[in-house]
Amino acid sequence: MDQLDIRFYGTWQGKKIYRVLRDGRAIFTGTKGECSRYMRLHQEKQLKGLHSHSIPRRRKVFVKRYRVATKHAASF
Repeated sequence: MDQLDIRFYGTWQGKKIYRVLRDGRAIFTGTKGECSRYMRLHQEKQLKGLHSHSIPRRRKVFVKRYRVATKHAASF
Protein backbone atom coordinates (compact mmCIF):
# COMPACT_ATOMS: atom_id res chain seq x y z
CA MET A 1 0.00 0.00 0.00
CA ASP A 2 1.04 3.58 -0.46
CA GLN A 3 2.28 5.79 2.37
CA LEU A 4 -0.16 8.43 3.67
CA ASP A 5 0.95 11.32 5.86
CA ILE A 6 -0.79 14.27 7.57
CA ARG A 7 1.03 17.61 7.45
CA PHE A 8 0.09 21.05 8.76
CA TYR A 9 -0.80 23.43 5.89
CA GLY A 10 -1.97 26.69 7.49
CA THR A 11 -4.82 28.44 9.25
CA TRP A 12 -8.16 29.51 7.80
CA GLN A 13 -10.78 31.45 9.77
CA GLY A 14 -9.09 30.47 13.03
CA LYS A 15 -8.94 26.74 12.20
CA LYS A 16 -5.77 24.75 11.68
CA ILE A 17 -5.80 23.18 8.23
CA TYR A 18 -3.92 19.97 7.42
CA ARG A 19 -3.27 18.04 4.21
CA VAL A 20 -3.16 14.30 3.59
CA LEU A 21 -0.17 13.57 1.39
CA ARG A 22 0.49 10.51 -0.74
CA ASP A 23 3.87 10.31 -2.43
CA GLY A 24 4.37 14.03 -1.74
CA ARG A 25 1.10 15.09 -3.40
CA ALA A 26 -1.91 16.48 -1.52
CA ILE A 27 -5.00 14.29 -1.92
CA PHE A 28 -7.18 15.82 0.83
CA THR A 29 -7.29 19.06 2.84
CA GLY A 30 -9.22 19.64 6.07
CA THR A 31 -9.03 19.79 9.85
CA LYS A 32 -6.99 17.22 11.79
CA GLY A 33 -10.08 15.13 12.57
CA GLU A 34 -11.29 15.21 8.96
CA CYS A 35 -7.86 14.15 7.71
CA SER A 36 -7.69 11.26 10.19
CA ARG A 37 -11.17 10.11 9.13
CA TYR A 38 -10.22 10.37 5.45
CA MET A 39 -7.09 8.25 6.00
CA ARG A 40 -9.10 5.60 7.88
CA LEU A 41 -11.78 5.44 5.15
CA HIS A 42 -9.13 5.39 2.41
CA GLN A 43 -7.34 2.43 4.00
CA GLU A 44 -10.65 0.57 4.57
CA LYS A 45 -11.55 1.02 0.89
CA GLN A 46 -8.17 -0.29 -0.21
CA LEU A 47 -8.45 -3.36 2.01
CA LYS A 48 -12.02 -3.98 0.83
CA GLY A 49 -10.90 -3.68 -2.80
CA LEU A 50 -8.07 -6.16 -2.28
CA HIS A 51 -10.44 -8.58 -0.55
CA SER A 52 -13.14 -8.33 -3.23
CA HIS A 53 -10.61 -9.07 -6.00
CA SER A 54 -9.48 -12.24 -4.23
CA ILE A 55 -12.97 -13.78 -4.41
CA PRO A 56 -13.70 -15.28 -7.84
CA ARG A 57 -17.15 -14.43 -9.14
CA ARG A 58 -19.06 -15.65 -12.11
CA ARG A 59 -20.31 -13.07 -14.51
CA LYS A 60 -23.92 -13.08 -15.57
CA VAL A 61 -24.57 -14.00 -19.16
CA PHE A 62 -26.85 -11.53 -20.88
CA VAL A 63 -28.96 -12.83 -23.72
CA LYS A 64 -29.41 -10.33 -26.53
CA ARG A 65 -32.55 -10.47 -28.61
CA TYR A 66 -32.73 -9.13 -32.11
CA ARG A 67 -35.89 -8.52 -34.08
CA VAL A 68 -36.02 -9.26 -37.73
CA ALA A 69 -37.96 -6.80 -39.87
CA THR A 70 -40.90 -8.20 -41.81
CA LYS A 71 -41.64 -7.36 -45.47
CA HIS A 72 -44.18 -4.69 -44.54
CA ALA A 73 -41.85 -2.84 -42.18
CA ALA A 74 -39.00 -2.91 -44.70
CA SER A 75 -41.11 -1.27 -47.48
CA PHE A 76 -41.10 2.16 -45.80
